[in-house]
Amino acid sequence: MNLSLRYKYQKVFQPNNRIMKKLLLLTLSILFVSALTARPVILQHLLTDSKYTIGTDTLELYDTLGNKINNGTLKISGSNPSVDALVGYIYLKNTTTTEMQNVYVRRIINQEVANTTNSFCFGINCYPPWVGQSVTADTVKVGIIDKSFYADYYPAEHGGLTSITYEFFDDITFGKPVTAKATIEFAISAAGIGDEKLIFKGPYPNPASQSANFEYNLPPAYHSAQLIIRNMLGNEVERIMFENGTGRKSIDVSTYASGLYFYSFEVDGKTVSSNKLIVKH
Repeated sequence: MNLSLRYKYQKVFQPNNRIMKKLLLLTLSILFVSALTARPVILQHLLTDSKYTIGTDTLELYDTLGNKINNGTLKISGSNPSVDALVGYIYLKNTTTTEMQNVYVRRIINQEVANTTNSFCFGINCYPPWVGQSVTADTVKVGIIDKSFYADYYPAEHGGLTSITYEFFDDITFGKPVTAKATIEFAISAAGIGDEKLIFKGPYPNPASQSANFEYNLPPAYHSAQLIIRNMLGNEVERIMFENGTGRKSIDVSTYASGLYFYSFEVDGKTVSSNKLIVKH
């Protein structure tokens, strides 16, 4: 190859040093940006180290004395089966740095005394005995004790042990489930009574938003029974008749205005029970 051709070849194909520097800087910039975008979110890795569930310390459960009860058991007991209700409280604490806005609770009945009922309240709502899971999410703020949950147990004159596990969960906030659970044992040591005694229990839940429920036992010796509900001015809002036997009456309060009401249960013309009913929508 002669000198003129060699010069032309070098001029066309030999890379310019200035262009090489620009290419090198562009490559380094791309690598740097890629490294930044590939960095893990530290909080997410700490909270979702399990494939199925986040560690239980993320959502801590406590009793009213401040004892941590994750996976533990609360024992609520009584010796009188005529008691209206036993109540158990579970407090929640969010120990992360993120507000949990999607916390629900489900009820798991491990053991139940026949003819007894139970219900629970969580967040802004209370749920009747036939509802086993909350339908409205509760918000558990960072580092603040949430005291909105409590469970009611209505022995209805029956002795024995009822065991219920309450599982709190949030499947949305962190992308993977957060779960924490505790069990409440409701125990009545005395035996129940026979069908010959007049029984009237309720309402539950109270406050009520959709329905208020009453348990009753009306022996054949009684002829008529009725429940009368009045507002704060004393005006009658509703009157419900009861038949003889044992059962439950569910009163629709969804159309009631929010506020305080009074009820009286009258049997054969005499008032045998009266109390307050709170409606909250």
